[in-house]
Amino acid sequence: MRRAPRAFTLLEMLVALAVFAIIGVLSSRVLMGMADVSAATAKHGAALAALQRAMAVVERDIEQLAYRGVRDELGDPRDAVAVDADALLELTRRGWQNPLGSPRAELQRVAYLLRDEKLLRLFWPVLDRADDTEPIVQVLLDGVEEADFLAHDDERSDHRQWPLPASRDDKVYLAAIEMRLKHKTFGRIERLWLVPPSDHFLVGESRGADGVENPEDGSEANEDFRGEEEGK
Repeated sequence: MRRAPRAFTLLEMLVALAVFAIIGVLSSRVLMGMADVSAATAKHGAALAALQRAMAVVERDIEQLAYRGVRDELGDPRDAVAVDADALLELTRRGWQNPLGSPRAELQRVAYLLRDEKLLRLFWPVLDRADDTEPIVQVLLDGVEEADFLAHDDERSDHRQWPLPASRDDKVYLAAIEMRLKHKTFGRIERLWLVPPSDHFLVGESRGADGVENPEDGSEANEDFRGEEEGK
């Protein structure tokens, strides 16, 4: 006599269903974990890209420093570069691109401020401002808890304010500008940029809107500072 094929019992079916359910739950957990890691990686990558773009903008502004002062809304002269005055950093830079050929200078006045954990970059459409001239504000970097700029002279001293008091008798040249900031994601960041060799800012000298250059070039001092920095 042929024996009829044996079927699965109810208990065996319940065990099989339980095993498949556990495998499904574990698989979904793995997929959700991979999705979370991918999202976190994308978020971190976007934040890093934003930081790199901000550093590139600051680097271009400082390395294209132009020794040209301006006049503010009240007609008062302002130095070509100022640290910790009305802004964290304010300077005149070269290389303002003009693809449309607008009737304006290729020099640009920019300033940096920290407001509501945002590093802002301001620039003005003209160098010498009128009383109704308004700056254009750009959000350069978000999530910045602290930010400041330091001026380094050719004697390797750093200053939280530049220009230095005119009462000093020794001549000191501006050699580099340092930026220090504290970011929510990346912590403390410090960057140092050398100013162009042809642009040096003497203690007590306030170059205004006339743009008169200091007769002393000071390029050798800047080159010495550059050589010492590269030798570290």
